[in-house]
Amino acid sequence: MDRRARCHVICLRGEASVKLSRRKACTALSPAGVTHEWRGHIRTLVVAALSTVPPSSAAPAVVPPPAPAQLRWEPCGSQGAEGAALEVPLDWSRPDGETITVAVTRLRAADPAQRIGTLFFNPGGPGNAARPWVRDRAIELFPAALRDRFDIVGVDPRGTGDSRPLIACDKPTAELNGGRYPATRAEYDRLIAYNRSFAEECRRATGPLIDHVDTVSSARDFDAVRQALGEQRVSWLGLSYGTVLTATYAELFPERVRAAVLDGPLDRSIGSRALASDDAAAAEDAFGLFADWCESEPGCALYGKDVRAEYGSLLDRAPLQALGHPEGVSADQIGFGTYAKLIFRSAWSSLAEDLAAASTDASAFAAAGARCPAYRVIACHDMPTGDVGYAEFSARLAEVRRLAPVFGGYVEGWDIQAGCLGWPIESANPWGPIRVTGTPPLLVVAGTHDPATPLHWGEGVASQIDGSELLVWDGVGHTAFLNHPPTVDRAVDYLITGRV
Repeated sequence: MDRRARCHVICLRGEASVKLSRRKACTALSPAGVTHEWRGHIRTLVVAALSTVPPSSAAPAVVPPPAPAQLRWEPCGSQGAEGAALEVPLDWSRPDGETITVAVTRLRAADPAQRIGTLFFNPGGPGNAARPWVRDRAIELFPAALRDRFDIVGVDPRGTGDSRPLIACDKPTAELNGGRYPATRAEYDRLIAYNRSFAEECRRATGPLIDHVDTVSSARDFDAVRQALGEQRVSWLGLSYGTVLTATYAELFPERVRAAVLDGPLDRSIGSRALASDDAAAAEDAFGLFADWCESEPGCALYGKDVRAEYGSLLDRAPLQALGHPEGVSADQIGFGTYAKLIFRSAWSSLAEDLAAASTDASAFAAAGARCPAYRVIACHDMPTGDVGYAEFSARLAEVRRLAPVFGGYVEGWDIQAGCLGWPIESANPWGPIRVTGTPPLLVVAGTHDPATPLHWGEGVASQIDGSELLVWDGVGHTAFLNHPPTVDRAVDYLITGRV
């Protein structure tokens, strides 16, 4: 098999995984609920710049590979990208032990004479692979100014995409018929039993990797990639959960950061209860804006109707009939399917059409609500629910419903809290603030009406990064890079010049 043929096999794995995830309704969400279906709703993406040099004295004593590894690049995709794989330690505290591989994809700078360096990109998740974005969509997603000046590099985080081995589990990550919203002690016990069964099945299918897919381990993988690329410093663009990865890298390796954009930040200091309640309040706000727009816009499929009442009626009447789905569509699927499009302002017309059709055919929502195994396992490492008894868990659910009386609390923050309840695998990276010092100024970007990562999360993240600047954009949607071109232009200028 020649070099091009070998790479073609690698690329096809990524395409197959996307098809599989769609077939299994694996929506690969960002911390706020971002799905791959946003492709049709995205204008452009950008990322932030991070750099590298020897490990910070504040970083734990973990040794990277002793010498820069050689990346064997193969042509990949139709847009000029190239792919490779890099061996890294399974357990970074044992660098000479068992290894795994992470998939790396690069689109070289179009203007080598003006090249600034490497730009790492992470699209969020947790669990989203970067390879399809860089390999297949770079020209559409990344502004020409970035493609000219940077080698854009995507790394599929350990256990995801084309990295090997994969986090694997055949059992659905959640029961779609109200299982995440227990109304009785028996239902609460059933949820815990389900989560434990899911985790145990994933351990059997995944093996020892399952204990080492936290974000700290992934950040160290990225630094191994930096070293293999021969870069002293790198640049980053992190979206949604990608902001956690970006900030973790900057905390561990501050002297290796040139610049970084953290767009749609998740604040890891807030804990699991606020994760759910803040997310619910943000989604309720955005749904209210959607309803107001729809009721006043003649082009909306629900124009002239009480959108809030229509949505509530669908939830109350679930399960709804759906062509090709004899089991029907549950309230969970309607709610999470609505959330998946609510977070992109450009998807609101499509969302209204789906809701208008749902009374007779709710098949547009049939694929919503499930999660990829990698999403659940990584989230429970980084955002554990902890030891929450029935009374406290019931109080948290009541709080979510109070904050989202119309939308209903069908948000990713609650899904993570419910899905990690009783999780038997010890968290490798539990809740706590990220403290970043010693970097150049980093740019934190947050929106006034982000349905997934509210503005005050951005304020919290900015307060944990010494010398950072907070750029606030006024509008609706999850991340500026997927919703607000003027802010994208400002972030691109920052990435190129390094000036906030």
